[in-house]
Amino acid sequence: MSYLEETLLRRKSGLSIMVWSLVIGFAGVLPLLLYMALGPADGNPIGLGLLAVVAVPVAGVGVVVGLIVTLVQKFVRPGE
Repeated sequence: MSYLEETLLRRKSGLSIMVWSLVIGFAGVLPLLLYMALGPADGNPIGLGLLAVVAVPVAGVGVVVGLIVTLVQKFVRPGE
């Protein structure tokens, strides 16, 4: 394993990557949900929809990366 990989595995845990990814996804979708719940019925929140369209895949990739990091950490350091 290279020095960079070891440094990254020690710095961030897979669980923290997954949690922050979910926070980013939720923060990207929350404005659209609030607009749908509280905004005008005939509104057209294009910007908020685009924010959600970008945030959800980014969060999904982050969750997958966090899951992979968690699995690698379990195999590299099984006792921890």
